[in-house]
Amino acid sequence: MVKTLLLMSLLAGGLANAGSLSARLDKTSVALGEPVGLTLQAQGLSLEALDVGPLGANFDVFGRTLSRGTDSEILVLTLYPRAVGRVQIPPLQVEARRTAALPLAVTDGSDSMPRVTANWTLEPAQPQVNQPVRLTLAICDDGSLQWQRPALPTHTGRIVRSLGEDEGEAERAGEACTLHRYHWALLATQGGAATLTVPMLDATRFGQRLRFPGPSLSYQAAALPAWLPAHVPPVAPVVHAEPLPARWPLQRPLSWRLEVEGGYSADGLKALLDLQLRESPALGVYPPLIEPVASEDPNSPLSRYAVTLFLQPRASGEVTLPTLNLPWYDPARDRLASQVLPGRSIAVFDPRLQLARQVAGGLAGVLLLAALAWQIRRMARWRMARRRGLRAIRQAQGIAELAQAVRQFSFTGQPPASSLGEWQRRLARETRGCDVADAVRRMEQQLFGQALPTPAELQQALLRKLAQARPKPRTPWKRVPARG
Repeated sequence: MVKTLLLMSLLAGGLANAGSLSARLDKTSVALGEPVGLTLQAQGLSLEALDVGPLGANFDVFGRTLSRGTDSEILVLTLYPRAVGRVQIPPLQVEARRTAALPLAVTDGSDSMPRVTANWTLEPAQPQVNQPVRLTLAICDDGSLQWQRPALPTHTGRIVRSLGEDEGEAERAGEACTLHRYHWALLATQGGAATLTVPMLDATRFGQRLRFPGPSLSYQAAALPAWLPAHVPPVAPVVHAEPLPARWPLQRPLSWRLEVEGGYSADGLKALLDLQLRESPALGVYPPLIEPVASEDPNSPLSRYAVTLFLQPRASGEVTLPTLNLPWYDPARDRLASQVLPGRSIAVFDPRLQLARQVAGGLAGVLLLAALAWQIRRMARWRMARRRGLRAIRQAQGIAELAQAVRQFSFTGQPPASSLGEWQRRLARETRGCDVADAVRRMEQQLFGQALPTPAELQQALLRKLAQARPKPRTPWKRVPARG
């Protein structure tokens, strides 16, 4: 009897030392999107070895907090349900101990939590391989949630690039809701069926973090024909080219900018251009610069690149730039098409010849201005000289003073003539069509007392003749020597 009691005591002590494990939920009902806390308490066991894998089927394990006491451990797990309905917290095991299954009711919305719906759309729904399409995630709620753009996981067979986002009003089951839309550009790189899954969707409401299950999308990507050349997308490109100058100097690099929007990649576009850009004796070609630029539509899945071609004319005359052919595959007609940018012609000139013409034109202009200035100066001088001479003739008193004033009259400022005859010959050389022979003859007769006309009549006759006199035109480089 004593041996039996001793054996039972040893067994009880062994079971006590084997430890204990228990689990409990902080609530039995939760709305989709809200967190629920699962607390596990262990004695004599290490909760670091707990396998939470069984929870992944119905819950997202978002956080875990472990605290240790003298002989016990407490692990708190933050769980977010993945589906609506009655679900169970499955039994969890640490060593030989297991927790009991715990029931949980998950509702689609509640008095304090709005109902949320989310779905994917793909435009077009059945893309071709290498065709950029728009992928949109639409989330509908009552407008009280603040959403975060989900990060899509990488996957072999597709490339995903973030685009813009927008928000608006929509209708869901006859009720108004706030629609949040996030856009991506999806490029399938291999044909066949594929599925896109998104992790839990994050949102906040009045400072509380919420997580909702994300929808999945299945699509079928059509393969391209085997005969299609590489780097040729199934999207028609749109090309905008900047205008070229009509004339360009020889040996100076010319940059020609294009904008190409479509389905090309940067490497594919460069490969296509390298096949078509070839140097020639008249034109040097440098590697093009390809830079991505933002599309005018922030939600467009098409790629857009700024292409700068660097060309250097090597010969004068008309130079034709190369024709650019951007091929693309037309899936509707199952044939290869192309967008052609015809080659432009520009007039190439030698800047040295142009500089020489400009220098010659400048010198001619300077000479012309100098000649014009000389003519203006000469005209001013002879007009002033004629004005002085006419004033002296007008102020002369008597025939002797009149004869002296006449001999002093000169357009070019020469000294007084030695006689009236010499003055007449000098005036004939200086002027054109000024006949004063009769006036000189009568003045000589008056001086020698052989004529009756008064000096006043001679004075008026000379004034009329000389007032209309003009010197002969001369050039600044051809002067007529003065004669005494």
